Amino acid sequence: MVAYTDSLGFAKNSAGFPANYTDRVSVVEIDLDFAKIAAARAAASAAALAATDTLVIGTLPVGAYVLSAAVTVVRAEGAAGTIDLGVTGTPALWGNDVSLNAAVGTTAGLTTGALYAAADTGVLLTINTNAIDAARIKVSLAVVNMGADLGTIANVT
Repeated sequence: MVAYTDSLGFAKNSAGFPANYTDRVSVVEIDLDFAKIAAARAAASAAALAATDTLVIGTLPVGAYVLSAAVTVVRAEGAAGTIDLGVTGTPALWGNDVSLNAAVGTTAGLTTGALYAAADTGVLLTINTNAIDAARIKVSLAVVNMGADLGTIANVT
C-alpha cells in the first residue's frame, strides 16, 4: 500500500472557507477521472494506482462538519472495480466497496457517518482493485462550516 498525496490528473480542493461565509452549508464536489489520473501519473513517471493504495483527494478545513457523502458514477470502469471513501484514520467512513462499474448516473448514497474536523483532515480514497483506469466519478460531501467567526455569521452580533 502506498499513500499518495499528489494531485496528478485531478484538482484537489483547498483547505478553507470563503472569508465572509454567510451560507454555512455547502456541497464540496471532487471530480475524479481515472483515465486522466492514469495518463498524468504515466506522463510524470509516477507509479500507477494499485489495490490498497490510498489517494488524498481533498482537505476538510478545521471546523468542517460533514453530514453525509455520495459517489456518482459519471463513466463506468468497464470491469470490476471498487473503492472506499473516508478520512485518514477511518478510510471507509462513508463508503466501503463502492462499485465503479455501476451504471452511469448511479449515485451511491453512502453512510451518513458524520465527521467534525478538529484539524485539517484529508479526504481519503482507497483503491480496492488493481487497474482502475477508465472510470470517472463525482464525490460529493455535504459540509457545514462550524468554525466561522461570529462576525461572519448572519444575524449574530
